[in-house]
Amino acid sequence: MLRFLVCFLVGFMAMLGWSQEQSLPSDFRQHALTQFNANLLNATYASDWNNPNSFSIWTRWQWQSVDGDPTTIFANYSHQLNPTSSVALGFLQHNTGVFLNVGANMSYVHTFSLDEGVELLAGMNLFAFQNSLADDRFMPDPDLDLPQLESSKDFILQFSPAIRLNVNEFSVGLAFENGFGFNLSDSGNGPESFQIFTGTLSNDFNVGLFPSWGDSFVRPMVYVKSIPNSDTQFGLNTLLSTPKFWAQGGYNSFYGVSGGVGVTFAHVFSIGGLMEFGGDSELSDDESTFELVASYQFGTTDNRKKVVGFDVEKDEALAQERMAEEARLQQIEEQEAQEAEQRRQQQLTEEQRVRDSIAQVELEASRLEKQRDSIAQLQKQREQDSIAQVLQQKQQDSIAVLQRKEVELRPNERYEEVASEDGLEPGFYLIANVFGTKKYYESFMLNLKQQGLDPKSFYRSVNKYNYVYLERYNTMEEARKARDSQFNGKYTDKIWIFRVRGE
Repeated sequence: MLRFLVCFLVGFMAMLGWSQEQSLPSDFRQHALTQFNANLLNATYASDWNNPNSFSIWTRWQWQSVDGDPTTIFANYSHQLNPTSSVALGFLQHNTGVFLNVGANMSYVHTFSLDEGVELLAGMNLFAFQNSLADDRFMPDPDLDLPQLESSKDFILQFSPAIRLNVNEFSVGLAFENGFGFNLSDSGNGPESFQIFTGTLSNDFNVGLFPSWGDSFVRPMVYVKSIPNSDTQFGLNTLLSTPKFWAQGGYNSFYGVSGGVGVTFAHVFSIGGLMEFGGDSELSDDESTFELVASYQFGTTDNRKKVVGFDVEKDEALAQERMAEEARLQQIEEQEAQEAEQRRQQQLTEEQRVRDSIAQVELEASRLEKQRDSIAQLQKQREQDSIAQVLQQKQQDSIAVLQRKEVELRPNERYEEVASEDGLEPGFYLIANVFGTKKYYESFMLNLKQQGLDPKSFYRSVNKYNYVYLERYNTMEEARKARDSQFNGKYTDKIWIFRVRGE
């Protein structure tokens, strides 16, 4: 009897101690994730906010209590399969102070293009984790049956669907953190379903900070989060992101005010930290919360791709399509070369006929001048006008011949040629860049104008890209001269030549 009373008293004191500690909501504490590992907030963010392909680690120490504060650790690798699909695989340890969840996370997201600048993203987070008591230091007498003190370990599969709509730079998203799940252990305690959902609104604004570094943006985001047995959370986060550093600030109605900074080295490695100060009245006596994040981006990055989002050749499927298109264009070029040679022969014949006609007109004018001075003067004027027209036409025909002349490419010379293009005058265009995304196209055009240049562009419906060029030339020699001189020293980045032959 004494043994039973002692065990019961110890158990009662342990339960009383748990009830006096500040408890946490059962959801993930991921409201401050905006630069890395954001797919924990919404699975669709694996496609763009996670900056694939990258590996990121995030850890959070809640309130810094002495006897083991609730912590969260999330290590995640994000990978882009193609321009429309991305996956992420990670390890997650989530401590609420009462329960400890340890397991793996897998995300998948697919992008559906609805219209120009309009996309629908659908994704899913799959969590597979073991759920156990966070503190099992009190061990009851095995001879006593006290279910409230038993430490069970449940293995749970949980699916978290999410969707997001992007309209240019604006996006609205909805995620169900505990959409539906299954308990694979023998305890029979199934997880709750569709109890925690998060709605988000955000917009990216391009800013002209440090244009020599690359593209920078400000991303404000507002969100609301519904949690069972807890107050609905709402908050605001604002992120300033540049290629060399990032900074963010935010507010959560339960966790309080937060602020953080980070730096990026060599465009591939980032590290940063964040502090959060309790805002709820129940948290006023708790210590600050700390977060640390580190991320590494894999693969060699083309600076032009980072600026304008031009990653067509990176994708294998589009590369194969590009090769097929180049083969088709080569066949067209060979046929056009034969037609150009025929036109050249006809042009030579026509030029000879014109020269003979001019000679005959000059002889006739000389004869008439001796007979009739006044008539000869008038006739001479007419002949001069005719000659001027012939010479002008000859010059235009010569330019046209040069424009249709077959180009002999130099080694490693980037060059592309089409027979015709709607709205484009035949000639040689000095291309500065190619864009598939509107926001990067507008940012690049603005950047060139700020440098004092007068860029022009055209849109090709065959591949749905905007081509930005610096100038058009009549001959390949003129275009090469401008390219080799870096546009007379005005543009130092890579440029190449795009030719329109003309019908």
